[in-house]
Amino acid sequence: MKIYVTGIGVVSSIGLNADENFHSLKTNSTGIKQSSKYNLMLGEIKLTNEQIIQILNLPEEDYSRTTLLGLYAAKEAWGMNEISKNIRTGLISSTSVGGLDKMEEYYFYNKKNNSSEKYKLLTHDNGRTTEKIAKQLGINGFIGTIS
Repeated sequence: MKIYVTGIGVVSSIGLNADENFHSLKTNSTGIKQSSKYNLMLGEIKLTNEQIIQILNLPEEDYSRTTLLGLYAAKEAWGMNEISKNIRTGLISSTSVGGLDKMEEYYFYNKKNNSSEKYKLLTHDNGRTTEKIAKQLGINGFIGTIS
């Protein structure tokens, strides 16, 4: 089997695309700064979820931060590529905390409201991030998540 890398996409605290990240690495720029939200030093991506949804022109859905950042980078990597009937196209994504922000949101909502929507806590998984990215890119081959 042959594997081809057809694009690179990166979003991080040192750049919002591969070129910005490469430039920051070459110039020894740091993304670690005093947080605007927390009283500590950390690497933040300054775009809000709402800004990313607008930039990517996404439909109204319940997106985790991980999904949005992954999709932002994936769309850069995907570029102008199109799905070909002659080439099997899949997506393997990796995450350590995919969707944790939504898990916390569901938890505190249910705790505060004594809600019966506890199923959301039990059905939210890291794979949802990869599935949403694949859907937005039109990929329906092999889809997998490494956590």
